Amino acid sequence: MQTANRRRHVTSQEFLTHPAAATPSELVRGEIRAMTPASGAHGVIAGTIFAAINAFAEAHKLGLCFPDNTGFLLPGLGDTVRSPDAAFVQVGRLPPDGLGAGWIGAAPDLVVEILSPNETNSELEEKLRDYRAAGTRLVWVIDPAARAVSVRSTSAPERRVSEGDDLDGGDVLPGFTLPVAALFTRLAKQQLS
Repeated sequence: MQTANRRRHVTSQEFLTHPAAATPSELVRGEIRAMTPASGAHGVIAGTIFAAINAFAEAHKLGLCFPDNTGFLLPGLGDTVRSPDAAFVQVGRLPPDGLGAGWIGAAPDLVVEILSPNETNSELEEKLRDYRAAGTRLVWVIDPAARAVSVRSTSAPERRVSEGDDLDGGDVLPGFTLPVAALFTRLAKQQLS
């Protein structure tokens, strides 16, 4: 006998048309998780990083860049659809006939996550573990309060870059650089929360 409080497993296919998919949410191993809409500062940072990556990727024909709320069906993780704040997939990993309807069935090569005040460290680390397990090679975790970025790569030790530094694309986006300060130029100087 099934209890009334037990959550129903939702497949990635069902999630495409589920009412929750019309609002900020992710599917994690069949469980729908609601997300809080982004703040203004979060949106500005996400837009800035997306525009920079997208312009570079387009100019060099490296692949496709995706804005926030794009769903990635992460391979090997069973009904897990994650939605990073920005993402990039190299051209050789994209479907040769173009993208179809539905989720993108590949792990991004680059994932950008912007820390949110309501997201716990364990929730963030769970996301990052999922991306790594699915094959993501580079993750930038942007911390608006510290005005810094944690760079996590499969090919190098984790490092932190701050406003006086440049963010680079490593072997995922070779030649890409962006001053970290550019992410925060339109934000107030006080601590963001």
